[in-house]
Amino acid sequence: MTETTHQSDSRPDSRLDRVVARITAAITVLLWIGLSVCYAWQPDACAAVTVYPSWCWFGCGVGLALILLRANRRRFALASIGLWLLFLVVFADTPLSLWRGLWKSADPAWRTQAGERVPLRVISLNAHGSSRAVAALEQYEADLILIQETPSVIQLRDISQPLLGEDAGLLAGVDSSILSRTPIQPLASTVSFVIGKVRLQTGREIAVVSLRLTPPPFRSDLWNPECWRAYRDQRILQRDELRTLSRRLTELPADLPLIVGGDFNVNPRDPIFRELPPRLRDAFMSAGAGWGCTITNAVPFLRIDQIRCDTHYQPVRVEAQRAEDTDHRAVIADLLPN
Repeated sequence: MTETTHQSDSRPDSRLDRVVARITAAITVLLWIGLSVCYAWQPDACAAVTVYPSWCWFGCGVGLALILLRANRRRFALASIGLWLLFLVVFADTPLSLWRGLWKSADPAWRTQAGERVPLRVISLNAHGSSRAVAALEQYEADLILIQETPSVIQLRDISQPLLGEDAGLLAGVDSSILSRTPIQPLASTVSFVIGKVRLQTGREIAVVSLRLTPPPFRSDLWNPECWRAYRDQRILQRDELRTLSRRLTELPADLPLIVGGDFNVNPRDPIFRELPPRLRDAFMSAGAGWGCTITNAVPFLRIDQIRCDTHYQPVRVEAQRAEDTDHRAVIADLLPN
């Protein structure tokens, strides 16, 4: 009698496990397919989804796999984890940078192999309006500093010479600024960016851009259609900002080396980067080392700050370093002239 009672009590649990497993498996497959389509094609209508790094959705997928394990569906759970690992590998931002960060030393061999080529160190930092954040970059001995959410002109003047020497140049804009070891000639300025021409200490002239695109709406209520519209509209606005920049860049001489850096306020695989001139390459993609995410400074989870250069320069090492008195990490890029 006791055995019969025990069997009858176990049947509802077994049925519940089957129901939970089927629902979870269906959600997993639909979510995986939907997200894969969104990240592969990056339509504006899905910007509310792709604004997150792929590992966020990987974490959701692992959570669903744990539910399958709880429902005694081990094979389904392992298959689910395999699918999400594939998703992560395909859509993750530069996973090779983690490997390079492990085996590349802090003082890499390129310093001795550069020969007569003089390296250029470029730093990009969203300073959050803090002159102290900019002044703290002195330890890195930069040649160019691209600043977003810039401190005031007076503050930048006060720190420019102690930071970069007596000949330091300053180009201050509404939201972005440029500091250099040599004087800067202003070329163009808008609310989103400033463009200047710098004659380096080596005598080489380069064009430099510091920019900050419109920030995202900071919403996560994906069940609300207004959230999706807000992210769609933000991408359209950012695309227009980059188109404006690209039009300005086409006015520059084709043989003038170009460096663009700043706070793009967007996932590094976002399609808006197609609006930039094709010759501009993300330096972190080829030479990034370690965890390259820049926001937030305390817990970096997304790489929204970048330094890009054309074929006149070869990136040899790019890192994101903790900064002071700001919510962003600094991007530090060492470039060798070609």
